[in-house]
Amino acid sequence: MKIPLFKPYLGKEELGELAKVFKSAWVGMGPRTAEFEKRFAEFIGTKEAVGVTSCTAALHIAIQGLGIRSGEVIVPPITHAATASAVMFNGATPVFADVEEDTLCIAPKDIEKKITKKTKAIIAVHLGGHACDMDKILKIARKHKLFVIEDCANATGTLYKGKMVGSFGDAGCFSFEAKKNMTTGDGGMVTTNGSKLAERLRRLRFYGTNLDTWRRFKGQAHYSWRYDIAELGWKYNMNDVQAAIGLAQFRKLPWMLRQKDKLRKMYNKELSNISWLKIPTEKPYTKTGWWLYIVQVEERDKFIDYMASRGITTGVHFEPIYHHTYLKKVGVKPNTPVAEWVWQHIVSLPYYPTMTKKEFQYVVDMIKKFRP
Repeated sequence: MKIPLFKPYLGKEELGELAKVFKSAWVGMGPRTAEFEKRFAEFIGTKEAVGVTSCTAALHIAIQGLGIRSGEVIVPPITHAATASAVMFNGATPVFADVEEDTLCIAPKDIEKKITKKTKAIIAVHLGGHACDMDKILKIARKHKLFVIEDCANATGTLYKGKMVGSFGDAGCFSFEAKKNMTTGDGGMVTTNGSKLAERLRRLRFYGTNLDTWRRFKGQAHYSWRYDIAELGWKYNMNDVQAAIGLAQFRKLPWMLRQKDKLRKMYNKELSNISWLKIPTEKPYTKTGWWLYIVQVEERDKFIDYMASRGITTGVHFEPIYHHTYLKKVGVKPNTPVAEWVWQHIVSLPYYPTMTKKEFQYVVDMIKKFRP
């Protein structure tokens, strides 16, 4: 068998939504983007949602929108490089706080140790869909008067104490990249309860203009060409092609999350008694929204090669990002011993909502036959 690591659930629903966009002939940012933003904000429980091209773009303009143009931003090392890149795009320096060994999320105790007079914000990455301990992080942020940005790239649909992640910090940044819990091919979203911040984000995503093309056209007897570039911005806007796919995916999301929850429980049951393998920890405050199923294994690289030889794709998503050449050139000198240990053991197993029982059982059988 050939088992992929991910497989998006796409079909006639997405094609139907795309057909409506093509028929309208408005494929840029327009009414479908606005509809998707409205529904997503309601889902997360925030006043505003701003559609963009990626979570990287979301992080970039969220940091800029909060006025951070220098100083330090605390981030975890076990995350995608984009988390730190967005900090550097804004002229600030990423400072790495260690992660928790069990959840792989940023450790509140180490955040406290890394705060200096230069610290402006904390980025909390809900790693693999496991929520960070937001109560502790928000308490630290209030104490030191810091912004909190939630990196929810891994965590669309994740709950923290019954409330959606992306609704706790000053901004929440989501990914709809091809492999995520829901996809628009590529795409992202910023959620916030700050109306002024949301309005600035809408400027920043479209060249810094006060009125984007749709807002100049909407409700007008004729198209208005007048606009003003209020500040330096970017070309980060979502378009109606992406939003149409997103609206169809959004309707499927509850089912996809339920399927992944079932699959996670099945993995937990089948793999819990293997001496050389550690299943993912689930703290009582977090629920659903899992993007990855990350186990920790002895002889990780040997395990990956073994699984590949059996036609099963696995992955290591999160080597500490300061290992990469560019971060070394910047001169980052982290002290994160837990991250250094766990990354050598973590591996993601195939995990997607349409995974069949036959595929699942094959993966489990092959794991049980491995000898480290």
